[in-house]
Amino acid sequence: MTYAGDPIGPLSFLIGTWMGEGVGAVPGGGGADYPYAEVLRIEPDGSSVLAYHSQLASVEDGSWLHAEAGWLRAQEPEDGGPVTVELVIARPTGVTEVLIGHIVDGPAGSHVELASDVVARTPTAPAITADKRMYAVRGGKLLYAIDLAAGESGLAPHLAAALDRHSD
Repeated sequence: MTYAGDPIGPLSFLIGTWMGEGVGAVPGGGGADYPYAEVLRIEPDGSSVLAYHSQLASVEDGSWLHAEAGWLRAQEPEDGGPVTVELVIARPTGVTEVLIGHIVDGPAGSHVELASDVVARTPTAPAITADKRMYAVRGGKLLYAIDLAAGESGLAPHLAAALDRHSD
């Protein structure tokens, strides 16, 4: 993946409104796995970054489960290495994160791997301590997996989905 001075270009494969269902697990094993419906928007915001907004709802009754918003951007690679990617997100639960990673080019296409660099929390926020993510587009679907660490537990699967691209 080349950068060529374009901070959005290397991430353009992620741009779109994506909708579908996934499966979630409570960090630390504090409950049963649960299905969810999601709308994920990754789109240019008029600057050199992509706006990122995700909203999850219960497939059973449509109630709100989770949301996060932020910005995604590519950084010029150092010494001919991979394109660095930064994701800054905030959640209404009082957690804000900076995730840093890179674009990986493989035989099936490109994907983004990210890991938390900083996790900040308000006093009443959940005890999230680390986050690891992977985003890829395969067969017209946005696939992702998110692992979270909460409290004393280490990283464990939290959310995974295969979302379809939709036009707005």
